[in-house]
Amino acid sequence: MSIINTANHVLTLAGDMLLAPFARYPLWGLAFWAAVSGVVMTLVFGVTSSQRRLADAADRTRAQLLAIKLFKDDLTVTWKCQMELLRATARRLTLSLPPMLVMLVPFVIVLAQLAVRYENRPLIPGNTALVELRVDAAQWDACRQMRLRAPRGIEVETEALRDPVQKTFCWRIRPHEPGHYVLNCSNGHGAEATKSVAVSADNLPLVNVTPRRAGGGILEAILFPAEPALDGAGPIRSIGVTYPRRTTPVLGLDVPWWLTFLAVSMITALLAGRVVGVRF
Repeated sequence: MSIINTANHVLTLAGDMLLAPFARYPLWGLAFWAAVSGVVMTLVFGVTSSQRRLADAADRTRAQLLAIKLFKDDLTVTWKCQMELLRATARRLTLSLPPMLVMLVPFVIVLAQLAVRYENRPLIPGNTALVELRVDAAQWDACRQMRLRAPRGIEVETEALRDPVQKTFCWRIRPHEPGHYVLNCSNGHGAEATKSVAVSADNLPLVNVTPRRAGGGILEAILFPAEPALDGAGPIRSIGVTYPRRTTPVLGLDVPWWLTFLAVSMITALLAGRVVGVRF
């Protein structure tokens, strides 16, 4: 897990540097790097796929579509053309699978890094939020005295609400000043973990916001990269903070950031494919 934590730290620093020029213009930063990703995906697809066989499958697809149009009055020919069209389409998808698998892990890492900046916005001074800590079921009794301590600038308004069914503790916090804070959770007997909290009165700048500090799972560590994953051998499995969602308005509509990223990257990939001669 230490290797993944180190890799996440390096990738998060790289993400900070790459998105720094767009700190005041989040949507432009999202569109720019989506376009760059589309070009990169096109080049990778061209290198890792069999362009000759994809071209052949594309030609077969167009031929069957033309045949269906020309012989639409002949049901037998139309049926055979439809079957050939399905085979050509399936072959095209099969040929596209290997390059898609090559790009899968880098694509997930990029989306996870973007989610740190675009999925949620920091807490607002004066508004409340919930902190949820989940512990290992086998060590629930040993962790019953879990306490949450917050630095100056954040007030812990409630005692721990214990849920013995879900094995969780919940607290309500209220930030009073903008800044980056670190909460400390401990039972006083060795079970201890921290959680970062971002507070800002400005919705515009991009700020690293992670709603959950992951447990010991590799997938969780990849999906929540901004903080080191917890030790899987310890009693604490995860710590979360309820952040408000960040909006990404496009033409007056609140479009999900990931949909904007996918749309721009796919359009860019199609345009770049025509320029460099890559078949999809």
